[in-house]
Amino acid sequence: MTQPPEFGSDNTNDQPTPDSPGSGEEQQVPEATPQWPSPPPPGPGENVPGSAEAAGYAGQPGQISQPGQPGQSEYPAYPPYPPPPAYGPAPQTSNNAVAALVLSIVSWVFCPIIPAIIALVFASKARREILASNGWVTGTGLVTSAKIVAWINIGFWAAMTIVWIFILVIVLISGPINAS
Repeated sequence: MTQPPEFGSDNTNDQPTPDSPGSGEEQQVPEATPQWPSPPPPGPGENVPGSAEAAGYAGQPGQISQPGQPGQSEYPAYPPYPPPPAYGPAPQTSNNAVAALVLSIVSWVFCPIIPAIIALVFASKARREILASNGWVTGTGLVTSAKIVAWINIGFWAAMTIVWIFILVIVLISGPINAS
């Protein structure tokens, strides 16, 4: 015997539907759709879905997605990433290297030779300090540039001195020849 049609069914006659089991078998009533438990309530400091703080895209750290929108779940997004671990102190630039570079630049503006020689002394002192520090003191580039600028300055002024001496010697030699 067949069972009466279910409520809301279009099958009004007593004939079983093609999907239903035959007349000798019992028809099973579908079970209710399982209901998933709702997510736990937000703890202190968390955003409540639908609040102004929770507005945003799904997947943003620290944001809760709003349920019911396409492509978003009902569960909150992952918490924000923790801050990076604290490391030891960063390497420092050698003060001698900075002083050498400043002195080598000053040697172009003021008294030319003396600051350039002092810059070379500071540069060699800084180089030894950097090598002895095992990477905790930096400034190799400053030392190299200070040496280059100081040596160019010394070479320039040495060439200028040689040119002036050469001109002076020529004037002194040619002076008595023109006087006769």
